[in-house]
Amino acid sequence: MLIYDDICSHWLERATPDNVSVAHLSTRFSFPIFVCSRFWVTLLRYLIPFRRQKKPYFLAYLYALVATIQPKIVVTGADNNVGLASLAEITPDVWFIFVQTALRDTNQGFPSGIKLPTYFAFGQSERLIFSSLGVSSRQYLPIGSIKLGYALSDPAPPRFAYADLLFISDHRPGRAEIALPPLERAIEAASNLLFMHSWEYAQKYGLTLRVVAKSREPHRHDQERLHYQTLCRNYPFDFVTEIKSSRGLDTYHALLVSDIVINNGSTLGFEALAAGKKVLFGASMNPQLIKDWGVSAYFDQVPGFMCIQQEDFLHFEKKLNALRALPLAKYQRHTSTVARELIAQDTDCPPHEYIRETIRQYLLT
Repeated sequence: MLIYDDICSHWLERATPDNVSVAHLSTRFSFPIFVCSRFWVTLLRYLIPFRRQKKPYFLAYLYALVATIQPKIVVTGADNNVGLASLAEITPDVWFIFVQTALRDTNQGFPSGIKLPTYFAFGQSERLIFSSLGVSSRQYLPIGSIKLGYALSDPAPPRFAYADLLFISDHRPGRAEIALPPLERAIEAASNLLFMHSWEYAQKYGLTLRVVAKSREPHRHDQERLHYQTLCRNYPFDFVTEIKSSRGLDTYHALLVSDIVINNGSTLGFEALAAGKKVLFGASMNPQLIKDWGVSAYFDQVPGFMCIQQEDFLHFEKKLNALRALPLAKYQRHTSTVARELIAQDTDCPPHEYIRETIRQYLLT
């Protein structure tokens, strides 16, 4: 089996059956080559025909790489990768599996008209996005979030203290707000306002506040923490980071022991909903933002009592008071159907177990 690209590669490898050999290949930051004759012969054989068919040179290069490795299955977390999707079309003897690892949108989520192979989706909402963009898939299977599945089934999760409010960051440190594209600037502005309401509420009601970092690079964490310390005038909060190479589920474990999850419209926020947590969404305070962001397929399904509709603090306070007062069992009854549509999480068969068994069964045939 070949795991293509760096996205979620660690978690995909963990979902591989024990007796399956695994190779890794990524062209995200470099262009690997093989010194063997198979690679060069294949590359030269297909460069000219591909060019005559107006196919990109990169596709011939990718074809040569995969032909050299000779996998039976290619799995990727880069679920909108055009090159790999094109390769899947011309390589019918290899099973390609695209695994969704983040929410998608109609703005930048997928190129229009792309043809995908087997697609393991979060839920049913991606069908709506595919339909609006003319995206098709050979096989569409909603299986939920692989990382959430690992977190929910972790036999020895790290210990995090309880927090009353958890805020999910949208801040990208190292980039001046004025230099951001208009959409990213609007997301940042909405996120900052939502955080300021969150800490003001926490201060007013004497609640504990936790912030989950957006950045994954350790050298960015201090910058992101400082950003929020400045916004809240040093009101105390717990700052949780995630490092790709280690402690990759900390944000999930910190979320699972928090009471209310407050977010703009992040993947983690929707995963929290799928995990049965109380969630408050803030991007809805600006309907134009949701439209420009291209995430209406998700927000159109979220019940109104979970969404902020106005920018003022009094409205935020009213919404959060009502959510806190709602018994958890009643909340989950109101949201369980929507949660399953958005992210089809099955605690009895988490996504990584489903992927492992699906691969095992395929290789037995």
